[in-house]
Amino acid sequence: MTDHMYKAPQPVSVEMVPTQISPALSCNEGPSLNQGMLDEKLEGKIDFVWDAISRQPKKAYCITCGSFCGFFFLFIVILMVAGSSFFPFSSDVPIYLRGHVTKQRSDAIVEGKDIADYTLNAPDIELRQSVDTLGGEREDLTLEIIYFPEFGDVLETKILQKMFEFEQRVMARNEFADHCLIDYNSTEVAFEQSNNVDMITKINSQSHNCAVHHTIVWACDPSLGTPCSKLASTPIGLMNCNKSTTCTPDEFILEENFKVQKAHTYANSIPDRNTVEGLNSNNFLKLVDSQFGAGNQIAKAVKTEFTFGAPLKGYKTVNDDPDGQSEDLAQWLYDEYHTWLGDGQISGGGVSYIYNGHGMLGLYIQEVMVTDGMFAIASMVFVLVYIAFMTSSWWLAVMGMGQILMCFPVAYFLYFGIFQQRYFGVFNMLSIFIILGIGADDIFVFLDTWEQSGHKFKSLGKRMSYTWKHAGKAMLVTSLSTMISFMSNANSSFPAIQTFGIFAAMLVLVNYCAVMVFYPTVVFMFATFFEEWKFCCGWPSKFATLVKQELRPVTFKNVKIVMDEEGREQFEEEVRSEPAVSQWFRESYSSGIIGAKIGIILIFIVVIVVFGIQASKVEADPKNAQFMPSSNNYQKFLDENPKHFARGGSVNAVKMIFAWGIDKENPIDRSGTLATDVDDPGKPVWDPNFDLPVAARCMLSICEKAQEKSDERKTGGYPDFPIDCFLIDFKKHVDANDTALWNKITGLGADKNTFYELLAGWLNTPKVMSMWKPYIHAELVDGQITLRFISTELKLTVESSNIDPDDGKALWNTWEDWFNDQYNSEPCKSVAAQAGGFQSSLDFIYVRAKLVEEALSGIYLSVGLAFVVLTLATTNILVAFFAVLVISCVVVCTMGMTVVLGWKLGILESVGLVMVPGLSVDFVAHLAEAYIESESHDREGRVRDMLARVGISVVSGAISTLGASMFLFFPTIIFFNKFGIMIFMTIGFSLFWALVFFPALMSTPLGPEGNMGNWLYVAKKLYYKFKARNTHELPPAGEI
Repeated sequence: MTDHMYKAPQPVSVEMVPTQISPALSCNEGPSLNQGMLDEKLEGKIDFVWDAISRQPKKAYCITCGSFCGFFFLFIVILMVAGSSFFPFSSDVPIYLRGHVTKQRSDAIVEGKDIADYTLNAPDIELRQSVDTLGGEREDLTLEIIYFPEFGDVLETKILQKMFEFEQRVMARNEFADHCLIDYNSTEVAFEQSNNVDMITKINSQSHNCAVHHTIVWACDPSLGTPCSKLASTPIGLMNCNKSTTCTPDEFILEENFKVQKAHTYANSIPDRNTVEGLNSNNFLKLVDSQFGAGNQIAKAVKTEFTFGAPLKGYKTVNDDPDGQSEDLAQWLYDEYHTWLGDGQISGGGVSYIYNGHGMLGLYIQEVMVTDGMFAIASMVFVLVYIAFMTSSWWLAVMGMGQILMCFPVAYFLYFGIFQQRYFGVFNMLSIFIILGIGADDIFVFLDTWEQSGHKFKSLGKRMSYTWKHAGKAMLVTSLSTMISFMSNANSSFPAIQTFGIFAAMLVLVNYCAVMVFYPTVVFMFATFFEEWKFCCGWPSKFATLVKQELRPVTFKNVKIVMDEEGREQFEEEVRSEPAVSQWFRESYSSGIIGAKIGIILIFIVVIVVFGIQASKVEADPKNAQFMPSSNNYQKFLDENPKHFARGGSVNAVKMIFAWGIDKENPIDRSGTLATDVDDPGKPVWDPNFDLPVAARCMLSICEKAQEKSDERKTGGYPDFPIDCFLIDFKKHVDANDTALWNKITGLGADKNTFYELLAGWLNTPKVMSMWKPYIHAELVDGQITLRFISTELKLTVESSNIDPDDGKALWNTWEDWFNDQYNSEPCKSVAAQAGGFQSSLDFIYVRAKLVEEALSGIYLSVGLAFVVLTLATTNILVAFFAVLVISCVVVCTMGMTVVLGWKLGILESVGLVMVPGLSVDFVAHLAEAYIESESHDREGRVRDMLARVGISVVSGAISTLGASMFLFFPTIIFFNKFGIMIFMTIGFSLFWALVFFPALMSTPLGPEGNMGNWLYVAKKLYYKFKARNTHELPPAGEI
């Protein structure tokens, strides 16, 4: 054998005096029922299976490796043939409560919009780039830039001058004119309204000016008849135009006195800075910090919006492939502005900016995901190199890493075939970091046991038999505990967590099978063919030799129990040696732990109290998940935009939606759908009794009352927080011709034909249709236009990003009661059957609350199941209890640390806590199993045996997982950071508690000796006692 890391050392005879042990058995003394591992039967009996395999290592390796490769190639072939139907990878994260009424209603509305998307009076062609929204959700087509002063006021003249020059360069970028919103004149608009295809086509072929973007650094147009100094001058801005006709941008004048006068006029135009009343000032006030106004002329931030239009070149209407138009615009914005703006285009200091545009964030995340994926590769490389260094063999390392990675296709077949899962997402992919640590840990346990076998046997077959039995049992305990811990998440209400738990459990199962079936053949190949190979100039071997020179291996006497032919126990001494590192754990480390056990326990009690106090402060995160660092441009935009520009409703404001035409009691039919399929939540169930003309008066009343100011319902009141309800504008249109007509065409006995004729005529105007199409949902059925449902939308004064779950639930109940109360009085009471309807909002609130509830209940369940598994595996209830105590302490410390780090329980943190029990089982389970398997009869001897046997394996496994997780500290996506930190904390605390606290605790009088705590021993004793009472038979010799 070469001097590799796992080479059996030459013994140096240093005799130790064995402990005197009384042959009498009691509850606290005597051998454990698990002490048959090293008896004469094992040493004298040849395992013919492993002996046969050891003689034909190539054939055995080819069979096992070929099986794994076969699964891999089968996976690839099926993937190439079946594609996404076999491997439906999705970047969507199904964290929702599918069965909750709030989710049922919101899904019904969303799916209803997709199905009932027929456009009434759809034009054949529209003026190019004339509409500033796209799609059913009315996506704003903008590029937004927010400016901040370094000090003081952003409205300082020198800052405004820099902003003006900068914005001219923004508009000078390539193809800006091909995407901007176009300013058409009244004649051109009239041709569009008449749907004159030839004229519209001709107009679209001509060049036009872009509409003025929304900015405060602009001058008004004097030709419109209003002096620039007046509040009502248009466009808004702080720059002057001294001409009587229109000024071009190069003729704008930035005058200090004029700017001050205009800012003063805007700031004092309203009594309350939180409103947007006052002629044209509302547009200005929406672009400045919400603290500007009510006499305050200082702004800490201002915003500019560059508006783009649809349909784009190559498309006829806004409804001509709106998704394609949206993607085209987003790609152009990202290609043209992401890097350019990111390089910093305002020089000289004094002002900074952040930016975001239509679709840019999504494209940025896609780009970052690719670069962040490189850190995952780096994690795997680290584990590979670490295993190679510790084993001094690239063969053992590469085969070990290959074994870990090959677990994926096999585990996926189980996941897809047996559990019938049809979703594979980001959380499932992150299981690779979990199995990297678990797989490396199992490899170290296997190889450490293999090395120990070299001190007992020379035959490769006997060595493998010993290794397979001892390491197999140790890994079975940890793998089973971890697998069941992950599997407990299969009961989660959230599909993403449920599927994550199932797949992670399958990975652990397959990994255990692989290390028990495939890796023995790898070790045989190594021992037969590759052990003599030099590795990296022998540096790892030199390191191992240096360690062995400092920590010399010793030979010691050990008391061993054997059975004579009559079944009586005999005590004899055994002489054996062990590796230097194991000896260090047995002597130096164990002596330190045992000698300071009381102090260690007291310190750990203080630690758990401190972290327990912190853990008790854990709470649901009221904010939406943060995906990027706070310093990132896009994250800063998401944070700062609602903070500074909440006037008239924040972009993150809770939206209250009313829907009429969808069944209230059973809004969606989910039959035939999968809970994990975000894109197919089911089909809406239409309300067969819905009658728009009859219900219109009731619906209008609800719309008007809903937008009234109410602190209880969190409404800001009209006009600051108006409701998007087409019936309000439609009634104005009807009343313009005949004020008495509305009551004739609505309510019971309504003139329905006239109602629909007037509605169709009103919607015939393209701009009207464009504005209200997102709220009028019709479907073409058998050639007939069928109105399905009507929706409205109202922004509330509370933001979705910071509402407390309890407050959110109360708000939902308030709205539910309010909406139902409207049907107890007219004009709704008499038409309740024809109106129906419901309110929909705040489904995310229940998700946040449930995440906290399930994170805690999942931990309790995982820990409880771990106790059951460890009790059965170790047959000792005390050892299992103390092991679970360690696991619980790890969970508490990890939870407490999340609070210390300032985290709250959101989606990312909840998923992280879900995996903590599963990851924290491994180390203490190894130690618990080694404690039970110890040949010593006193607790201190068992502690020494336990640490000597698996101490190095625990440390090696911890280093590999800690190192792999550290690479996740560096990606841009916050979820990867938190996932890595969560793994690092869990493994760090697990190592800390398992390798220090657990042996200290087990060396106290609480640590079981002999059959103390052995439930199997007690059960057998009771069984034979009961049997002897009835049959007078004695138990077999040596049975108890």
